[in-house]
Amino acid sequence: MKRFSRAVLLQIILIISINYIANAQTLRDAIQPAIKNAGFKMDGYILWCSSVIKVGNTYHMFASRWPEKYGLAGWTTYSEVVRATADNLYGPYTFQEVVLQKREGKWDKERAHNPKVVKAGDIYVLYYISSSNKTGYAWARSITGPWNRIDSEAMPFSNPAVLVKKDGSIYVFGRKAVNNIRIAQVYTAPAFNAKYTLQGDGSNLLPDNNELEDPTIWWASNQYNVLLSDFNGKLTGVAKSGAQYYSKDGVTYKAVSKEPIYTKTVTYDDGTSQTFKRRERPFVYPNEKGEITALFTACLTAEGQSWIVVNPVKNYVPPSN
Repeated sequence: MKRFSRAVLLQIILIISINYIANAQTLRDAIQPAIKNAGFKMDGYILWCSSVIKVGNTYHMFASRWPEKYGLAGWTTYSEVVRATADNLYGPYTFQEVVLQKREGKWDKERAHNPKVVKAGDIYVLYYISSSNKTGYAWARSITGPWNRIDSEAMPFSNPAVLVKKDGSIYVFGRKAVNNIRIAQVYTAPAFNAKYTLQGDGSNLLPDNNELEDPTIWWASNQYNVLLSDFNGKLTGVAKSGAQYYSKDGVTYKAVSKEPIYTKTVTYDDGTSQTFKRRERPFVYPNEKGEITALFTACLTAEGQSWIVVNPVKNYVPPSN
């Protein structure tokens, strides 16, 4: 039997790994162990709902936070949007400022929560929610503000996942609570500050009437790609695990796989692992080529501590279905 040197064996393993990643069918195939000393943490606060954008050489994370002493349910009253920065995608991120808080007498009087930041032309647009079926936005010419807020909601649904198309039009995939059923809907607008219009008849865009929370979206392989929380586990069999869908036309979505993309257990780069009480609010970061290079999730321990965990991703591009 032919014996290989250690160097040759390492080369063979590397080639196999590269080919495996290149043929990754789901995001799960390309997710790497989380970096234990990265992400975003703040003592005394629950952190949720991350969204990251690169400006110059700096990565800016917008996230929801509220005092840990109020527990997870504290988001309903105390959630505010904050900004943190890092000089690399994975962090660790450092808190910079409070960006948005609730406003008395306005559409966002309940809370400021679930931010998603995008750039539309020369304008930064920060989408966020107030109550469960109210989404609006703020805009600024600089990533550090000042932020101009609209006076009424833009869309009557929540958990916005936003794409800015090449022509400046906006596509927003989100969640609508209808009779306590969480369905997927889409709104579009010719520009970020134009009227948003519901696409389709308002019925669930997911197959088999699957439910969802927390979608994140990206464009690749000439299709819309969505990662979300499988709310009741109807697709994956694991409640609130990660589920991946795609659509060619933006209104008819299909599942990529029934296998969970992620679960509540996080494996770290030091070989340890941790199973959280909750792991939600996925956000994927695509590079300039449209390849996913990071997965951010909000994680909550049984003791009530919460932070943003980041998993590097090996340049994932979904198959063209």
